[in-house]
Amino acid sequence: MNKNDYLFELEKALREAGVRDCEDIIEEYAEHFKMKTADGYGEEEIAARLAPPEEIAGQFREFGHQGVSKTGGMAVRIFTTIGVVFSDVIAAPILIVLYLWVITFGVFALVCAITGVTLAAGLTQLSVGSSYINIPPMPYICSLFIGITIFALAVISAVGTENCRLYVTQLLKKFVRWNKNLLGKKGPVSPPLPLHPWITARKRRVLRMMALISLVTFIIALIASIGSMIIEARSIEPWHVWGWFA
Repeated sequence: MNKNDYLFELEKALREAGVRDCEDIIEEYAEHFKMKTADGYGEEEIAARLAPPEEIAGQFREFGHQGVSKTGGMAVRIFTTIGVVFSDVIAAPILIVLYLWVITFGVFALVCAITGVTLAAGLTQLSVGSSYINIPPMPYICSLFIGITIFALAVISAVGTENCRLYVTQLLKKFVRWNKNLLGKKGPVSPPLPLHPWITARKRRVLRMMALISLVTFIIALIASIGSMIIEARSIEPWHVWGWFA
């Protein structure tokens, strides 16, 4: 059974069971197929791992129409809500820290990009009053290679930032989905989200290519930077020759 067949059978079973908001449920399962397909699974394999459409429809019908006794249902819901609140209190700071890490990583990439462009443009020779700006003075060829090196590091950091953002966001979505399934009035409406975020094939290729090209550029430019500095200063300690720490 492929994706279309499964969704068709699921919609048919839900309508026969009298479940409302069938479109929302179908959309959730369609998104589940899309994400798992991006992870490399086949449609038949995904459908085989999901519960049969009739069973899913039966769960919605049982929860929505039959329910449980008021006393037991209320007690279970209270304990479930308390457990979810405790888990939210623990998970929220962790998610905040993860997003702060993404922001910090992004700021690092931005600073590297600005520094790399500044060095490549030879702006180390600009002066403020009688002193140079914060970047130490050096021959332009050295400044150019170092600028390229740092800019390549900025691109690598930017790719890493984007990947971290995607994974942290997916983790947040997964946690929200878990809360929704536990506290929702209609039971487990949505299938659990995968841990890995869904990334289009084109974006995946672009990020991989950017990281690869930047890594190669970083290594080559770093070697060229060290070599040019030694040659220009005629010393294996060029920072002493140019008085960086004077």
